[in-house]
Amino acid sequence: MNILILTAKYGMGHYTSSMALKQELENKNVKVEVIDFFEIIFPQINKLLYNVFNVLVSKFSRVYNFLYKFSANTNRAPFKNIIRKRIERLINEKHIDIIISTFPVCSKYISSYKEINTNIKLYTYITDVDVNKEWLTDKTDGYFVASYETQKQMKNYGINENKVKVVGIPVKKEFKEKIYEKSKNEIVVMGGGLGLITSMEKTLNSLLDIKNIHITLLTGKNRKLYNKYYNRYENMSVVGYTSEVYKYMKKAELVITKPGGVTLFEAIHSKTPIYVLYPFLSQEIGNAKFVENNGIGKVIWNKKENVTQDILKLLKAPIKLENMRQNMQKIKNSLESFTVMDCMEGRT
Repeated sequence: MNILILTAKYGMGHYTSSMALKQELENKNVKVEVIDFFEIIFPQINKLLYNVFNVLVSKFSRVYNFLYKFSANTNRAPFKNIIRKRIERLINEKHIDIIISTFPVCSKYISSYKEINTNIKLYTYITDVDVNKEWLTDKTDGYFVASYETQKQMKNYGINENKVKVVGIPVKKEFKEKIYEKSKNEIVVMGGGLGLITSMEKTLNSLLDIKNIHITLLTGKNRKLYNKYYNRYENMSVVGYTSEVYKYMKKAELVITKPGGVTLFEAIHSKTPIYVLYPFLSQEIGNAKFVENNGIGKVIWNKKENVTQDILKLLKAPIKLENMRQNMQKIKNSLESFTVMDCMEGRT
């Protein structure tokens, strides 16, 4: 069986979850390939599209949020006929049996392609807890989602709950398998693959003045941030883009981060409580509410709060931290025991 995972590198969450899913499926003796949909479909302009996205997210979040909400109310697929031909060529060249989409635009175009080729199977893996309607398409054969809250939300959108399997968001096997002892007062600060932690810098600088705290700063691809902090403080380790986030997260007592869907489930499997500062992107606001509602961390919505003192107070509350870790374990226990492969082969 040949499985194609279509994704995009808007941020790194979609791509990271795709690679984790590939790792899971390859253990089932199937051939799996991950492809950036935009590199294949828009080879001439994909880099420009990614650069525009990065600028919108980091500097014009209100514009991004408007476009995000707008996309939920349109089913348009521009250049549909041209892109159908490119999709057909890709499927035929690689002899694809099943397509899994981890990005809504991919689902939209493959669903359009299925209007002329009903043989290909399409599964959509939603990589956020909160669902934008742009993920939903008429020709999707099944959905994989993060939580029962997500499943309920999709039911409210009119999706048959039998088509929706609650399996969590894919994370690398190292988050699930390796066990690390927590290091007291160890904090990991990360801002996703792009290292977007501008809103955290004031808090970060305040925490560096606290002698008994150690901070590991994961800067992602943000070289400017990396150079700013590298080798500057005794109680801080600075790490650039790494495929070994699990090593740092699993040792930490607390992770301060953007609430991306993949990061949420990396923290859940690491049993590391999540501290979220000022979520501002639409999908991350939904994810932050999931953190609050499930008691797996804390969200700071108001920039007037004394964040440094609040973090210190939390680190001195071991019972509260342990309750958060137990709630994370409850989420892990609630996920369906079957695998993605079981679902696709009809064994559930």
